[in-house]
Amino acid sequence: MRRRDLLAASGALATIGWGALAPRPAQAAGKALQIGLGGAFTTVDPHFYHAVPNHTVAMHMFERLINRAPDGRLIPGLATEWKPLSDTLWEFKLRPGVKFHDGGDFTADDVVFTFERARDVPNSPGGFGGFLRAVERVEVMDPLTIRLHTPVPAPDLGPNLTYVGIVSRRVGEGATTADYNSGKAAIGTGPYKFVSYTPGNRVEMARNDLWWGPKQGWDSVSLRLLSNPAGRTAALLSGDVDLIDTPSVSDLPRLRDDSRIQVAAIPGIRLIYLVPDLSREGESPFVTDNSGKPLARNPFRDLRVRQALSVALQRDALADRVMLGTATATGQWMPPGAYSYAPKLAAPQPDPERARRLLAEAGLPDGFRLTLHTPNDRYPNDARLAQAVAQMWTRIGVQTTVEAMPWSTYAARGGRQEFSMGLWGWGSATFEGGYMLSQCFATYNKERSLGLYNYGRYSNAELDQMSARAVSTVDEAAREALLIEATEKAMADVPIIPLLMLQNLWAVRKGITFAPRSDERTLAVDASLAG
Repeated sequence: MRRRDLLAASGALATIGWGALAPRPAQAAGKALQIGLGGAFTTVDPHFYHAVPNHTVAMHMFERLINRAPDGRLIPGLATEWKPLSDTLWEFKLRPGVKFHDGGDFTADDVVFTFERARDVPNSPGGFGGFLRAVERVEVMDPLTIRLHTPVPAPDLGPNLTYVGIVSRRVGEGATTADYNSGKAAIGTGPYKFVSYTPGNRVEMARNDLWWGPKQGWDSVSLRLLSNPAGRTAALLSGDVDLIDTPSVSDLPRLRDDSRIQVAAIPGIRLIYLVPDLSREGESPFVTDNSGKPLARNPFRDLRVRQALSVALQRDALADRVMLGTATATGQWMPPGAYSYAPKLAAPQPDPERARRLLAEAGLPDGFRLTLHTPNDRYPNDARLAQAVAQMWTRIGVQTTVEAMPWSTYAARGGRQEFSMGLWGWGSATFEGGYMLSQCFATYNKERSLGLYNYGRYSNAELDQMSARAVSTVDEAAREALLIEATEKAMADVPIIPLLMLQNLWAVRKGITFAPRSDERTLAVDASLAG
Protein backbone atom coordinates (compact mmCIF):
# COMPACT_ATOMS: atom_id res chain seq x y z
CA MET A 1 0.00 0.00 0.00
CA ARG A 2 1.40 3.41 -0.94
CA ARG A 3 1.71 5.99 1.83
CA ARG A 4 0.08 9.29 0.93
CA ASP A 5 0.55 11.29 4.08
CA LEU A 6 0.86 14.56 2.18
CA LEU A 7 -2.74 14.28 1.08
CA ALA A 8 -3.82 13.60 4.64
CA ALA A 9 -1.87 16.56 5.93
CA SER A 10 -2.79 19.19 3.38
CA GLY A 11 -6.15 18.09 2.00
CA ALA A 12 -9.55 18.09 3.64
CA LEU A 13 -9.52 18.67 7.37
CA ALA A 14 -9.54 15.54 9.46
CA THR A 15 -12.53 15.13 11.73
CA ILE A 16 -11.84 12.06 13.86
CA GLY A 17 -9.35 11.49 16.67
CA TRP A 18 -7.02 8.81 17.92
CA GLY A 19 -9.47 7.63 20.54
CA ALA A 20 -12.13 7.12 17.89
CA LEU A 21 -9.88 4.78 15.91
CA ALA A 22 -8.39 2.88 18.85
CA PRO A 23 -9.79 -0.58 19.64
CA ARG A 24 -12.83 -0.40 21.89
CA PRO A 25 -11.43 -0.73 25.42
CA ALA A 26 -12.74 -3.18 27.96
CA GLN A 27 -14.97 -1.62 30.58
CA ALA A 28 -14.33 -3.96 33.48
CA ALA A 29 -12.62 -2.38 36.46
CA GLY A 30 -9.40 -3.48 38.10
CA LYS A 31 -7.60 -4.58 34.94
CA ALA A 32 -3.81 -4.39 34.70
CA LEU A 33 -1.86 -4.74 31.44
CA GLN A 34 1.70 -6.07 31.64
CA ILE A 35 3.81 -5.37 28.55
CA GLY A 36 7.28 -6.82 27.96
CA LEU A 37 9.52 -4.73 25.72
CA GLY A 38 12.69 -5.95 24.06
CA GLY A 39 14.22 -2.54 23.35
CA ALA A 40 15.81 -0.60 26.18
CA PHE A 41 13.95 2.58 27.14
CA THR A 42 16.29 5.12 28.69
CA THR A 43 14.08 8.00 29.84
CA VAL A 44 10.58 9.32 30.47
CA ASP A 45 11.55 12.71 29.01
CA PRO A 46 9.64 12.83 25.69
CA HIS A 47 12.29 15.03 24.04
CA PHE A 48 15.57 13.49 25.21
CA TYR A 49 16.28 10.75 22.67
CA HIS A 50 14.52 9.71 19.46
CA ALA A 51 14.22 5.91 19.74
CA VAL A 52 11.18 3.62 19.52
CA PRO A 53 11.35 2.30 23.12
CA ASN A 54 11.45 5.87 24.44
CA HIS A 55 8.56 6.85 22.17
CA THR A 56 6.60 3.87 23.44
CA VAL A 57 7.00 5.09 27.01
CA ALA A 58 6.35 8.74 26.24
CA MET A 59 3.31 8.23 24.01
CA HIS A 60 1.33 6.75 26.88
CA MET A 61 1.71 9.98 28.85
CA PHE A 62 2.42 12.76 26.34
CA GLU A 63 0.31 13.43 23.27
CA ARG A 64 1.14 14.98 19.93
CA LEU A 65 -0.72 17.52 17.85
CA ILE A 66 -1.16 14.85 15.17
CA ASN A 67 -1.32 11.10 15.72
CA ARG A 68 -0.99 8.06 13.52
CA ALA A 69 -3.42 5.19 13.30
CA PRO A 70 -1.83 1.73 13.54
CA ASP A 71 -1.67 1.52 9.73
CA GLY A 72 0.22 4.81 9.53
CA ARG A 73 -2.58 7.21 8.54
CA LEU A 74 -2.46 10.71 10.03
CA ILE A 75 -5.31 11.39 12.45
CA PRO A 76 -6.05 14.22 14.91
CA GLY A 77 -4.48 14.34 18.34
CA LEU A 78 -4.28 17.51 20.37
CA ALA A 79 -5.01 19.33 17.11
CA THR A 80 -8.46 18.66 15.73
CA GLU A 81 -7.79 20.36 12.39
CA TRP A 82 -4.79 21.58 10.42
CA LYS A 83 -4.42 23.11 6.99
CA PRO A 84 -1.95 25.14 4.95
CA LEU A 85 -2.92 28.78 4.49
CA SER A 86 -0.03 29.22 2.05
CA ASP A 87 3.11 27.32 1.08
CA THR A 88 4.85 28.60 4.23
CA LEU A 89 2.00 29.00 6.72
CA TRP A 90 -0.06 26.34 8.50
CA GLU A 91 -2.97 26.80 10.88
CA PHE A 92 -3.80 24.33 13.67
CA LYS A 93 -6.99 24.24 15.72
CA LEU A 94 -6.34 22.78 19.16
CA ARG A 95 -8.66 20.42 20.98
CA PRO A 96 -10.82 22.25 23.57
CA GLY A 97 -11.28 21.05 27.14
CA VAL A 98 -8.06 19.03 27.34
CA LYS A 99 -6.56 18.72 30.81
CA PHE A 100 -3.06 17.83 31.92
CA HIS A 101 -2.71 15.04 34.46
CA ASP A 102 -2.61 17.58 37.29
CA GLY A 103 -5.84 19.25 36.14
CA GLY A 104 -4.23 22.21 34.37
CA ASP A 105 -5.61 23.39 31.04
CA PHE A 106 -3.85 22.64 27.75
CA THR A 107 -3.46 25.76 25.61
CA ALA A 108 -1.48 27.11 22.69
CA ASP A 109 1.20 28.38 25.08
CA ASP A 110 2.10 24.80 25.94
CA VAL A 111 2.75 24.14 22.25
CA VAL A 112 5.01 27.19 22.06
CA PHE A 113 6.96 26.00 25.10
CA THR A 114 7.20 22.43 23.79
CA PHE A 115 8.62 23.54 20.46
CA GLU A 116 11.21 25.67 22.26
CA ARG A 117 12.24 22.88 24.62
CA ALA A 118 12.28 19.95 22.21
CA ARG A 119 14.85 21.54 19.93
CA ASP A 120 17.71 21.40 22.43
CA VAL A 121 17.41 19.30 25.59
CA PRO A 122 20.72 19.43 27.53
CA ASN A 123 22.95 16.35 27.15
CA SER A 124 20.63 14.72 24.63
CA PRO A 125 22.53 12.19 22.47
CA GLY A 126 19.99 12.74 19.67
CA GLY A 127 17.20 15.25 20.12
CA PHE A 128 14.01 16.28 18.36
CA GLY A 129 15.21 19.35 16.51
CA GLY A 130 14.96 17.49 13.22
CA PHE A 131 11.21 17.14 13.58
CA LEU A 132 10.88 20.89 14.13
CA ARG A 133 13.48 22.01 11.61
CA ALA A 134 10.83 23.49 9.34
CA VAL A 135 9.14 25.56 12.07
CA GLU A 136 10.58 29.06 12.03
CA ARG A 137 7.97 30.69 14.29
CA VAL A 138 4.84 29.78 16.23
CA GLU A 139 2.16 32.46 16.16
CA VAL A 140 -0.57 32.23 18.79
CA MET A 141 -3.88 33.48 17.42
CA ASP A 142 -5.93 32.58 20.51
CA PRO A 143 -5.64 29.93 23.26
CA LEU A 144 -6.78 27.20 20.87
CA THR A 145 -5.37 28.38 17.53
CA ILE A 146 -1.76 28.50 16.38
CA ARG A 147 -0.07 29.24 13.09
CA LEU A 148 3.27 27.71 12.16
CA HIS A 149 5.52 29.74 9.89
CA THR A 150 8.10 27.90 7.79
CA PRO A 151 10.95 29.59 5.88
CA VAL A 152 10.37 27.33 2.87
CA PRO A 153 7.46 25.05 1.93
CA ALA A 154 7.24 22.12 4.37
CA PRO A 155 4.82 19.53 2.97
CA ASP A 156 6.06 16.95 5.50
CA LEU A 157 5.31 19.14 8.52
CA GLY A 158 2.33 17.05 9.65
CA PRO A 159 4.19 13.71 9.66
CA ASN A 160 7.08 15.31 11.56
CA LEU A 161 4.77 16.59 14.30
CA THR A 162 3.58 13.05 15.08
CA TYR A 163 6.80 12.64 17.07
CA VAL A 164 6.79 15.75 19.26
CA GLY A 165 5.10 15.13 22.62
CA ILE A 166 3.42 18.19 24.13
CA VAL A 167 4.47 19.12 27.65
CA SER A 168 3.16 21.70 30.11
CA ARG A 169 4.96 25.04 30.31
CA ARG A 170 3.77 25.47 33.88
CA VAL A 171 5.40 22.21 34.96
CA GLY A 172 8.21 21.94 32.43
CA GLU A 173 9.78 25.38 32.54
CA GLY A 174 13.16 24.88 34.15
CA ALA A 175 12.63 21.12 34.50
CA THR A 176 15.47 18.75 33.63
CA THR A 177 15.38 15.28 32.16
CA ALA A 178 15.93 14.01 35.70
CA ASP A 179 12.74 15.79 36.74
CA TYR A 180 10.81 13.91 34.07
CA ASN A 181 12.41 10.62 35.07
CA SER A 182 11.50 11.16 38.72
CA GLY A 183 7.92 11.98 37.80
CA LYS A 184 8.14 15.56 39.05
CA ALA A 185 7.69 16.96 35.53
CA ALA A 186 6.09 13.92 33.88
CA ILE A 187 2.73 15.66 33.53
CA GLY A 188 1.14 15.12 30.14
CA THR A 189 -2.35 14.91 28.67
CA GLY A 190 -2.18 11.27 27.55
CA PRO A 191 -4.41 8.31 28.45
CA TYR A 192 -2.03 7.13 31.20
CA LYS A 193 -0.15 9.01 33.90
CA PHE A 194 3.18 8.47 35.58
CA VAL A 195 3.45 6.30 38.70
CA SER A 196 7.12 5.26 38.75
CA TYR A 197 10.18 4.71 36.58
CA THR A 198 12.98 2.30 37.42
CA PRO A 199 15.84 2.74 34.92
CA GLY A 200 16.72 -0.46 33.11
CA ASN A 201 13.64 -2.18 34.53
CA ARG A 202 10.14 -0.77 34.17
CA VAL A 203 7.69 2.12 33.95
CA GLU A 204 4.45 1.97 35.92
CA MET A 205 1.42 4.02 34.89
CA ALA A 206 -2.19 4.47 35.94
CA ARG A 207 -5.22 5.32 33.83
CA ASN A 208 -5.84 9.04 33.35
CA ASP A 209 -9.53 9.56 34.03
CA LEU A 210 -9.22 13.16 32.79
CA TRP A 211 -8.33 12.02 29.27
CA TRP A 212 -10.47 13.48 26.50
CA GLY A 213 -10.63 10.13 24.67
CA PRO A 214 -12.74 7.06 25.50
CA LYS A 215 -12.23 5.64 28.96
CA GLN A 216 -9.46 3.08 28.90
CA GLY A 217 -10.15 -0.43 30.11
CA TRP A 218 -6.78 -0.83 31.81
CA ASP A 219 -6.59 0.61 35.30
CA SER A 220 -2.82 0.27 35.22
CA VAL A 221 -0.14 -0.41 32.64
CA SER A 222 3.36 -1.72 33.28
CA LEU A 223 6.11 -1.47 30.64
CA ARG A 224 8.84 -3.93 31.55
CA LEU A 225 12.25 -4.18 29.94
CA LEU A 226 12.85 -7.84 29.03
CA SER A 227 15.84 -7.57 26.73
CA ASN A 228 16.52 -11.30 26.54
CA PRO A 229 14.34 -12.78 23.74
CA ALA A 230 13.98 -16.15 25.45
CA GLY A 231 13.08 -14.38 28.66
CA ARG A 232 10.33 -12.40 26.92
CA THR A 233 8.81 -15.58 25.51
CA ALA A 234 9.03 -17.32 28.87
CA ALA A 235 7.37 -14.39 30.62
CA LEU A 236 4.48 -14.46 28.13
CA LEU A 237 3.99 -18.22 28.32
CA SER A 238 4.07 -18.18 32.11
CA GLY A 239 1.48 -15.41 32.29
CA ASP A 240 3.94 -12.98 33.86
CA VAL A 241 3.19 -10.51 31.03
CA ASP A 242 0.22 -10.18 28.67
CA LEU A 243 1.95 -8.83 25.59
CA ILE A 244 5.50 -8.75 24.20
CA ASP A 245 7.04 -6.94 21.27
CA THR A 246 9.78 -8.32 18.98
CA PRO A 247 9.37 -11.99 19.93
CA SER A 248 12.41 -14.07 19.08
CA VAL A 249 12.10 -15.26 15.48
CA SER A 250 13.22 -18.72 16.58
CA ASP A 251 10.26 -18.83 19.00
CA LEU A 252 7.64 -17.88 16.40
CA PRO A 253 6.68 -21.43 15.36
CA ARG A 254 6.22 -22.37 19.01
CA LEU A 255 4.17 -19.28 19.76
CA ARG A 256 1.97 -19.71 16.70
CA ASP A 257 1.25 -23.32 17.64
CA ASP A 258 0.28 -22.42 21.22
CA SER A 259 -3.50 -22.04 21.55
CA ARG A 260 -2.98 -19.58 24.42
CA ILE A 261 -1.03 -17.12 22.24
CA GLN A 262 -1.72 -15.00 19.18
CA VAL A 263 0.99 -13.46 16.99
CA ALA A 264 0.32 -10.06 15.43
CA ALA A 265 2.39 -8.87 12.47
CA ILE A 266 2.52 -5.92 10.08
CA PRO A 267 5.07 -4.77 7.47
CA GLY A 268 7.46 -2.29 9.07
CA ILE A 269 9.40 0.76 8.02
CA ARG A 270 12.62 -0.04 9.93
CA LEU A 271 15.90 -0.44 8.10
CA ILE A 272 18.83 -2.26 9.69
CA TYR A 273 22.07 -0.87 8.28
CA LEU A 274 25.79 -0.40 8.84
CA VAL A 275 27.50 2.96 9.25
CA PRO A 276 31.21 3.37 8.41
CA ASP A 277 33.36 6.06 9.98
CA LEU A 278 33.73 8.85 7.42
CA SER A 279 34.67 11.56 9.91
CA ARG A 280 38.40 10.87 10.04
CA GLU A 281 40.90 11.10 7.20
CA GLY A 282 43.69 9.49 9.20
CA GLU A 283 43.51 6.58 11.62
CA SER A 284 40.08 5.18 12.47
CA PRO A 285 40.00 3.85 16.04
CA PHE A 286 39.06 0.21 15.40
CA VAL A 287 40.85 -0.45 12.12
CA THR A 288 44.33 -2.00 11.85
CA ASP A 289 46.43 -3.89 9.36
CA ASN A 290 46.72 -7.65 9.70
CA SER A 291 49.55 -7.31 12.21
CA GLY A 292 47.48 -5.09 14.49
CA LYS A 293 49.12 -1.79 13.55
CA PRO A 294 46.72 1.14 12.98
CA LEU A 295 46.26 2.05 9.33
CA ALA A 296 47.59 5.48 8.50
CA ARG A 297 44.50 6.36 6.48
CA ASN A 298 40.86 5.60 7.08
CA PRO A 299 39.91 2.93 4.50
CA PHE A 300 36.21 3.85 4.58
CA ARG A 301 36.93 7.19 2.93
CA ASP A 302 37.54 5.19 -0.25
CA LEU A 303 34.32 4.43 -2.14
CA ARG A 304 35.78 1.16 -3.40
CA VAL A 305 36.16 -0.14 0.15
CA ARG A 306 32.58 0.72 0.99
CA GLN A 307 31.41 -0.96 -2.21
CA ALA A 308 33.49 -4.04 -1.40
CA LEU A 309 31.97 -4.38 2.06
CA SER A 310 28.48 -4.02 0.59
CA VAL A 311 28.82 -6.64 -2.18
CA ALA A 312 30.51 -9.05 0.24
CA LEU A 313 27.22 -9.47 2.10
CA GLN A 314 24.65 -12.18 1.46
CA ARG A 315 21.58 -10.22 2.45
CA ASP A 316 19.12 -12.96 1.55
CA ALA A 317 20.98 -15.31 3.90
CA LEU A 318 20.72 -12.73 6.68
CA ALA A 319 16.97 -12.45 6.05
CA ASP A 320 16.34 -16.18 5.79
CA ARG A 321 18.83 -17.75 8.19
CA VAL A 322 19.34 -15.13 10.88
CA MET A 323 15.92 -13.48 10.78
CA LEU A 324 14.06 -16.66 9.70
CA GLY A 325 11.98 -14.88 7.09
CA THR A 326 10.88 -11.94 9.25
CA ALA A 327 12.94 -9.45 7.21
CA THR A 328 13.70 -8.75 3.56
CA ALA A 329 16.97 -7.85 1.88
CA THR A 330 17.19 -4.24 0.73
CA GLY A 331 19.41 -1.72 -1.00
CA GLN A 332 17.62 1.38 0.34
CA TRP A 333 15.59 2.57 3.31
CA MET A 334 11.98 2.49 2.15
CA PRO A 335 9.95 -0.72 1.62
CA PRO A 336 8.49 -1.62 -1.80
CA GLY A 337 5.24 0.18 -2.51
CA ALA A 338 5.94 3.01 -0.08
CA TYR A 339 5.92 6.65 -1.15
CA SER A 340 9.41 7.52 -2.52
CA TYR A 341 10.58 3.89 -2.82
CA ALA A 342 13.26 3.79 -5.53
CA PRO A 343 12.42 0.85 -7.83
CA LYS A 344 15.87 0.79 -9.47
CA LEU A 345 17.68 0.21 -6.17
CA ALA A 346 17.54 -3.53 -5.66
CA ALA A 347 19.47 -5.21 -2.86
CA PRO A 348 23.09 -5.60 -4.03
CA GLN A 349 23.86 -9.14 -5.10
CA PRO A 350 26.70 -10.87 -3.23
CA ASP A 351 29.94 -10.95 -5.21
CA PRO A 352 32.94 -11.90 -3.03
CA GLU A 353 35.34 -11.91 -5.97
CA ARG A 354 34.39 -8.38 -6.92
CA ALA A 355 34.74 -7.38 -3.28
CA ARG A 356 38.34 -8.67 -3.24
CA ARG A 357 39.13 -6.87 -6.50
CA LEU A 358 37.77 -3.60 -5.12
CA LEU A 359 39.88 -3.94 -1.99
CA ALA A 360 42.97 -4.57 -4.12
CA GLU A 361 42.18 -1.53 -6.29
CA ALA A 362 41.94 0.51 -3.10
CA GLY A 363 45.47 -0.58 -2.13
CA LEU A 364 44.33 -3.19 0.39
CA PRO A 365 44.96 -6.52 -1.36
CA ASP A 366 45.51 -8.25 1.98
CA GLY A 367 42.47 -6.66 3.60
CA PHE A 368 42.59 -5.28 7.14
CA ARG A 369 41.22 -5.86 10.62
CA LEU A 370 38.05 -4.25 11.89
CA THR A 371 35.87 -4.20 14.99
CA LEU A 372 32.15 -3.99 14.27
CA HIS A 373 30.16 -2.50 17.14
CA THR A 374 26.54 -3.37 17.77
CA PRO A 375 23.86 -3.10 20.44
CA ASN A 376 22.71 -6.39 21.92
CA ASP A 377 19.31 -5.32 23.27
CA ARG A 378 17.86 -2.84 20.77
CA TYR A 379 16.89 -4.49 17.47
CA PRO A 380 15.70 -8.04 16.79
CA ASN A 381 18.74 -10.32 16.59
CA ASP A 382 21.06 -7.30 16.43
CA ALA A 383 24.16 -9.01 17.82
CA ARG A 384 23.53 -12.17 15.77
CA LEU A 385 23.23 -10.09 12.61
CA ALA A 386 26.52 -8.40 13.42
CA GLN A 387 28.22 -11.76 13.90
CA ALA A 388 26.91 -13.00 10.54
CA VAL A 389 28.14 -9.82 8.82
CA ALA A 390 31.55 -10.25 10.47
CA GLN A 391 31.85 -13.78 9.06
CA MET A 392 31.00 -12.59 5.54
CA TRP A 393 33.55 -9.78 5.71
CA THR A 394 36.20 -12.07 7.11
CA ARG A 395 35.82 -14.29 4.03
CA ILE A 396 36.96 -11.46 1.76
CA GLY A 397 39.98 -10.62 3.92
CA VAL A 398 38.50 -8.01 6.27
CA GLN A 399 39.10 -9.83 9.55
CA THR A 400 36.14 -8.63 11.61
CA THR A 401 35.41 -9.06 15.29
CA VAL A 402 32.22 -7.97 17.00
CA GLU A 403 31.84 -5.96 20.18
CA ALA A 404 28.25 -5.95 21.49
CA MET A 405 26.97 -3.78 24.32
CA PRO A 406 23.72 -2.49 25.88
CA TRP A 407 21.85 0.14 23.89
CA SER A 408 22.25 2.83 26.55
CA THR A 409 26.04 2.60 26.19
CA TYR A 410 26.02 2.01 22.46
CA ALA A 411 23.84 5.01 21.59
CA ALA A 412 25.96 7.40 23.62
CA ARG A 413 29.25 6.16 22.18
CA GLY A 414 27.92 6.01 18.63
CA GLY A 415 26.62 9.56 18.93
CA ARG A 416 30.18 10.65 19.75
CA GLN A 417 31.52 8.91 16.60
CA GLU A 418 33.60 6.47 18.63
CA PHE A 419 33.12 3.51 16.28
CA SER A 420 34.77 2.61 13.00
CA MET A 421 31.72 0.61 11.94
CA GLY A 422 28.39 0.32 13.73
CA LEU A 423 25.10 -1.49 13.26
CA TRP A 424 22.05 0.78 13.49
CA GLY A 425 18.34 0.78 12.80
CA TRP A 426 16.20 3.57 11.34
CA GLY A 427 12.45 3.80 11.05
CA SER A 428 11.48 6.50 8.55
CA ALA A 429 9.34 8.58 10.86
CA THR A 430 7.54 10.50 8.14
CA PHE A 431 6.77 7.33 6.13
CA GLU A 432 8.79 8.63 3.17
CA GLY A 433 12.44 8.98 2.22
CA GLY A 434 13.02 12.63 3.08
CA TYR A 435 13.49 12.24 6.80
CA MET A 436 16.45 9.88 6.49
CA LEU A 437 17.98 12.11 3.84
CA SER A 438 17.81 15.13 6.13
CA GLN A 439 18.80 13.38 9.34
CA CYS A 440 21.17 10.54 8.40
CA PHE A 441 22.88 11.80 5.22
CA ALA A 442 22.77 15.59 5.44
CA THR A 443 25.98 17.31 6.49
CA TYR A 444 25.86 17.59 10.28
CA ASN A 445 24.64 21.00 11.39
CA LYS A 446 23.16 21.17 14.88
CA GLU A 447 22.04 24.78 14.51
CA ARG A 448 19.94 23.89 11.44
CA SER A 449 18.87 20.51 12.89
CA LEU A 450 20.37 18.65 9.94
CA GLY A 451 22.28 15.38 10.07
CA LEU A 452 21.53 14.86 13.75
CA TYR A 453 21.69 11.07 13.26
CA ASN A 454 24.50 11.14 10.71
CA TYR A 455 26.70 8.91 12.85
CA GLY A 456 29.39 8.48 10.18
CA ARG A 457 29.54 12.24 9.50
CA TYR A 458 29.05 11.75 5.76
CA SER A 459 29.02 15.03 3.81
CA ASN A 460 28.01 15.65 0.20
CA ALA A 461 27.09 19.22 -0.76
CA GLU A 462 25.34 18.18 -3.97
CA LEU A 463 23.17 15.64 -2.11
CA ASP A 464 22.39 18.26 0.54
CA GLN A 465 21.02 20.55 -2.15
CA MET A 466 19.01 17.77 -3.80
CA SER A 467 17.51 16.71 -0.48
CA ALA A 468 16.59 20.26 0.52
CA ARG A 469 14.84 20.77 -2.80
CA ALA A 470 12.96 17.48 -2.49
CA VAL A 471 11.62 17.99 1.02
CA SER A 472 10.39 21.51 0.20
CA THR A 473 8.54 20.56 -3.00
CA VAL A 474 4.78 20.69 -2.42
CA ASP A 475 3.55 18.84 -5.50
CA GLU A 476 3.37 15.21 -4.42
CA ALA A 477 4.38 13.55 -7.67
CA ALA A 478 7.24 15.96 -8.27
CA ARG A 479 8.40 15.57 -4.69
CA GLU A 480 8.42 11.79 -4.96
CA ALA A 481 10.51 11.95 -8.13
CA LEU A 482 13.02 14.24 -6.42
CA LEU A 483 13.19 12.00 -3.34
CA ILE A 484 13.86 8.98 -5.53
CA GLU A 485 16.56 10.86 -7.41
CA ALA A 486 18.20 11.89 -4.12
CA THR A 487 17.95 8.33 -2.82
CA GLU A 488 19.70 6.98 -5.93
CA LYS A 489 22.38 9.66 -5.59
CA ALA A 490 22.96 8.79 -1.94
CA MET A 491 23.18 5.04 -2.38
CA ALA A 492 25.60 5.33 -5.30
CA ASP A 493 28.05 6.83 -2.81
CA VAL A 494 27.46 4.09 -0.18
CA PRO A 495 27.48 6.36 2.91
CA ILE A 496 25.70 3.51 4.69
CA ILE A 497 25.39 -0.19 3.93
CA PRO A 498 21.70 -1.14 4.03
CA LEU A 499 20.92 -4.70 5.09
CA LEU A 500 17.29 -5.52 5.88
CA MET A 501 13.77 -4.15 6.21
CA LEU A 502 12.09 -5.64 9.29
CA GLN A 503 8.61 -7.01 9.82
CA ASN A 504 6.99 -5.78 13.06
CA LEU A 505 5.90 -8.59 15.38
CA TRP A 506 4.09 -8.96 18.70
CA ALA A 507 2.82 -11.93 20.69
CA VAL A 508 -0.19 -11.55 22.97
CA ARG A 509 -2.07 -13.88 25.26
CA LYS A 510 -5.43 -15.14 24.08
CA GLY A 511 -8.32 -12.98 25.23
CA ILE A 512 -6.60 -9.70 24.35
CA THR A 513 -7.06 -7.99 21.00
CA PHE A 514 -4.05 -5.99 19.79
CA ALA A 515 -3.74 -3.76 16.72
CA PRO A 516 -0.16 -4.03 15.37
CA ARG A 517 1.44 -0.76 14.33
CA SER A 518 3.61 -0.08 11.31
CA ASP A 519 5.58 2.44 13.41
CA GLU A 520 6.56 -0.26 15.98
CA ARG A 521 5.04 1.42 19.04
CA THR A 522 3.52 -0.89 21.62
CA LEU A 523 0.67 1.13 23.11
CA ALA A 524 -1.91 0.15 25.69
CA VAL A 525 -4.59 2.03 23.73
CA ASP A 526 -4.17 -0.54 20.96
CA ALA A 527 -4.88 -3.45 23.33
CA SER A 528 -8.25 -4.43 24.73
CA LEU A 529 -9.94 -7.44 26.25
CA ALA A 530 -11.53 -9.47 23.49
CA GLY A 531 -15.32 -9.42 23.44
